[in-house]
Formats: sequence, structure tokens, C-alpha cells
Amino acid sequence: MPDRRRGSNKNDNLRNTDNQDTMYIPNDSPEYQQNAQQYAEQYYGGQPEYPQQQYYDPQTQYYDPQQGYPQQPQYYDQQQGYPQQPQYYDQQQQFYQQEPQPYYPDQGGGYAPPPPMPPAGGRKSSSNKKRKKKKHKSLTGKIIRRVIFSLLILFLILFGIYSCTSLAVIRKINYVEDGDRTRNDDAISRSYVTSVLIIGTDGRSDDDRGRSDSMILVSFNSKTNETTLTSFLRDSYVEIPEYGWGKLNWAYSYGGAELLMDTIEGNFDVRIDNYISVNFVTFASIIDAAGGIDMEITDDEANEINVILRNEVNEIMGDAPNADFVPNGGNVHLSGKQALCYSRIRYVGKSDFERTSRQRRVITALIKKAAKKGPSFIKEVSDSAMPHLTTNMPTGKLYLLSLKLPFALRYDTKQIQIPAEGTYSGEDVYDNDGFAQSVLKVDFDANYEIIEEEIFSK
Repeated sequence: MPDRRRGSNKNDNLRNTDNQDTMYIPNDSPEYQQNAQQYAEQYYGGQPEYPQQQYYDPQTQYYDPQQGYPQQPQYYDQQQGYPQQPQYYDQQQQFYQQEPQPYYPDQGGGYAPPPPMPPAGGRKSSSNKKRKKKKHKSLTGKIIRRVIFSLLILFLILFGIYSCTSLAVIRKINYVEDGDRTRNDDAISRSYVTSVLIIGTDGRSDDDRGRSDSMILVSFNSKTNETTLTSFLRDSYVEIPEYGWGKLNWAYSYGGAELLMDTIEGNFDVRIDNYISVNFVTFASIIDAAGGIDMEITDDEANEINVILRNEVNEIMGDAPNADFVPNGGNVHLSGKQALCYSRIRYVGKSDFERTSRQRRVITALIKKAAKKGPSFIKEVSDSAMPHLTTNMPTGKLYLLSLKLPFALRYDTKQIQIPAEGTYSGEDVYDNDGFAQSVLKVDFDANYEIIEEEIFSK
């Protein structure tokens, strides 16, 4: 095209960018044609019109599991069905073919798909997520383990403190070895029931045996989570080993705790291995250590408490005869010696039947108070009461009982009396001197069934 400024062609007198006067145009000279033909025969098999670019990356090597040395990747042609070298778009030859998907040799002689590529856009791969998730789980696991370990250490510390306190208290109790026993091999017992016979005596001191004023079998049933208080009536007419027939409370006077346990076990067929005996003064001290108890009483019961205080208990305690009288009935807070007098009432209501009921009510209230006060209750009674208790249970047995006690104190409590209503009759019997004694003739078979059902149920 003519140049309007010079009147000549536009490209006249312009130098080439490679500082040459002229440039070769393809197919412009025989020498160029000869060089191109040689290049095509060497690299493209004599077909320069359709050159194929071969793929090779000298930095990337692939391992062949069969041949055992690095290999170049293979590419699978879906149309022809065998591995091919990839083809790309060639801008000079205007040749384009879609790049085949690369495949890699596997152990079976075939070709496996390529490994997954990282997601575009800088997104985290699933493997990274899994690793982070594992790290998160690992951190959570460490925290849980440390919490469990800390709780275990705390439990061991508290358990150690409780054990040391229990053993210190247990060693203050007066331990007495069992004497000769006459056992009943057919007496009922169960592994899930722990029973202790509480013997309340009318002794004024530790050396005074006295008589068994109350006999209550305390049974802890771990199957039903129940504590059963079973009162044995003192006027029950029973066979006392080596002494013949007589009232139940005579057995303690004749032979102490061992003979009393043998008498109950032999007549009522319930196994009794352990006992704790407590006298007047110790019983009152335990109630005072608990801070007293609240009890609903009648006016007649209040008056009888005052009579017992004036005639007997205040003298034993070293107080004035008219000290600590209860003014009237109702919901009354009883101190230790007032609760003791309440437990000994015999001439209000149905004599010994209501008397044993009052004793069970006092023990039930004491158990609830002890459960509410917790370990402090043991500490409060350890000095004032424990040295005056007597038991046949050695230290190890008492310690095992102390481990069960915190759970047993939360059991539901129920009360029964033996002989039960409708299983006895009142009669007069005569002793060797010809004196008449009012006793309770007992249906032992009926009472055995009641004991089995109430104490040893599942």
C-alpha cells in the first residue's frame, strides 16, 4: 500500500528486528526446504504437516512397582484403548487435540487413575481436614483423660481421708472376742444382707451388764435398698440354750451377747453374727452428738418422760431430779436423756408393743440425722460415745461396714416386730419357784416366713 507521506510502500527501507536485511519466508528457499524435511524425518516420521509434541518432564519421575525403577507417566487413549503420549495444541501448525487423561502402571499390568489433585482456589483437601479433625479429637481426648485422672486423684484423696477417720473412730470402740456359741446351721442368711444386732442394756456403766432392755436387728439389704429394723419383744417365750424355756431378755442376763444371739438364731432361724451393745449413758450421748431429735409425742408420753427423768435417769446423769422436764406433748425436740426416757416408756399404750415401736422411731430419726450431718456426725460421736460401745466385730469387719454405711444411711427404712401381730398369744407360766410370769407364746413358723419376706426379699 502506498505511503501517503513518502509515496512508497510502507515497509520500504525498514530494518528487520533481528538486524538482518532480509528474513526467510517458509518454503522460500531450497536450503530451508531441505532442513525442514530432515527435521521432520528425524522427529515426526516424515510427516511435518501433523507434528506431535512429546510430553516429558525431567523433574517428575514415577515408580513402576513391577520393573522397580522410575518411569515416565503413561496416558490412556479412550478411543484407541491403549496408552499414548499426550497431544497438545500447536499454535504454529494450528493443530489441536484434547489432552488425554494420564494413567499410571499398576501391579496388575493395567493402568491406574492419577492421584487426586489439590482443589482449586486454595481450598483445603479432605486429607488436611481429616488431619485437623484427628488433631481436634486428640486434644479432646487429652482433656478428657486429664479430667478423669484429676477426678481419680480427688477420689483417692477423699477415700484416704474417710478411711483414716473411720479407722481412728473404730479403734475407740471396745472390742470383745466371741465366747462359745451354739449355732443354728439352718438359720437363714443372704450375701446381699448385712445384719447387726443392737443391744440396748439398762446397765449404768461399762462394767454393769444389766438386762437387754431392747433388742433390734438392723439389716441392710443391698438388693432392695432398704434398712429393716426388727424388734424382738423381750417377753417372747423362747428356749434358751442350756437354760431351758424363759423370756427372751433373760438370755442376756444369763450369758451376755453371745447367748442372746444364739437364742434368737435358734428360735427364729435368722443368722446373727455381729452385735453392738450400748448402755443408757452412751445412748444419750449419741443422741446429743446428733444435736437431738424431733419427735411427735402425746401428753401422756410427755408426762411419762418426766416420771422416768425424776425417778431414774437424772440421777444416773448427775442432774437435779426435776431437770429437763418436757412441758407437754406435740412436735417436741428431745435431748439425749429425754429420748432415752421416751424409749423406755412401758406403761403408756400397749406395754412392750408400743415400747419397741418407740425405740424403732428413735433409731429411725437418728439414722436420718446422721445421714444429714454426714462425716461430721462420726467426728462428733467418736470421743463421747465410741469408747462406751462394745462389739464382737474386729477392725477389718467394722471398716468394711463403714464403707457400706454412707450408702445404707440413704436406704428406705421400715420397721417390724417379732413376734408379729396375730402370731402370738399371751399366757402365764410358772417358774421353778412357783411364781407366775406373763409371756408371749410364739408361732415360730409364721414369724420365720415374715422375717424371710421382710428382711431377705430381693
